[in-house]
This record gives sequence, structure tokens and C-alpha cells, in this order.
Amino acid sequence: MINGNSTHAEWVRAALIRFEGPLLRYAQRMTGDLETARDVVQETFLKLCKEDRGAIDGHLSQWLFTVCRNRALDVQRKERRMSTATDLDQRTAPRIDSPHDALEAREAAAKVLRLVDRLPINQQEVIRLKFQNELTYREISDVTGLTVTNVGFLLHVGIKRLRELLSADGRVEPAVH
Repeated sequence: MINGNSTHAEWVRAALIRFEGPLLRYAQRMTGDLETARDVVQETFLKLCKEDRGAIDGHLSQWLFTVCRNRALDVQRKERRMSTATDLDQRTAPRIDSPHDALEAREAAAKVLRLVDRLPINQQEVIRLKFQNELTYREISDVTGLTVTNVGFLLHVGIKRLRELLSADGRVEPAVH
């Protein structure tokens, strides 16, 4: 939760600072286009500006991701296209001590992301919401409209499939320091 004593404008500004990057990556993933994703995220924050803070506080991240997802789906329906963009999320990357380690970590992350792209769309979405955006099962459920049980199932099956793909393609071992 963002500071409860701030004004509405400060609250929106703090939300923008905290969530703009993750929402942009999420929207780009769904739309396949950076400019379209920027428009989707801008519309998400414009909608936030008009909302009552009291109705959203306590579940801001779910609200933002839900609005962003719904707008991106609207754009997809309108343009009839699927996402093909790739994204390396360095926010949760391991600490890198050398250029060699950095290269290995980037290669491993790129390989995992390529493998995630081979999963069904619904598994891709829940995996990205969980691991790139750090949402809980409940939050993912709220964003996607799936049941918490279905979210857990999709995560389980998706991760199991990723393990199989990693084994088939040769094990990716991230650098750990």
C-alpha cells in the first residue's frame, strides 16, 4: 500500500513510479507492440486518476493489472493479433560479479523466456504474472478471472513443462553467487 497520508495526485504519482515498468512489460507481452503497450498503460493510469482511492487501496496492484489486461485484450480483439515480443526482466536477476557471469545469466534468462513462449498462452500469462510481476495466486485470479485453483494448476503444469523443455534442450543453470 502506498502512503495513506498523501494527496490523490501523490498517490497516483507513486503508483506510476512503482507500477509503470511492470505494467508496460505486461501490456507489451499481450499486445506485441511497445507503442500500443504504452497507450494501454497510459489509459490504465488515466483511469486510476478518476478512481476513488479508498475503493482501490489494499489491492492497487490487482486493480492496475486487471485494468491493463482488460484494455490490452480490447486492443487485441480490435487488432486481431497475438503477442510475439520477448522481454528480459532483470529486476529479479541474480547478482552478477563479472561480464562472463552477466552473459551467462542473460543467455539463461533468454532461453527460459524462449521456452515460456512455447507454452500455451494461459500458462504464459500466469507464469509471467507470478514470476515477473510477483503477484499472488489470488491477485492473478483477480486479474485473469480464473479461479485460484485454476491459477495454481496452470502454474504447476507450466513449470512442469518448462522443466521438461529445459531437460530436452540441455539444463540451464543460473549463476548463483
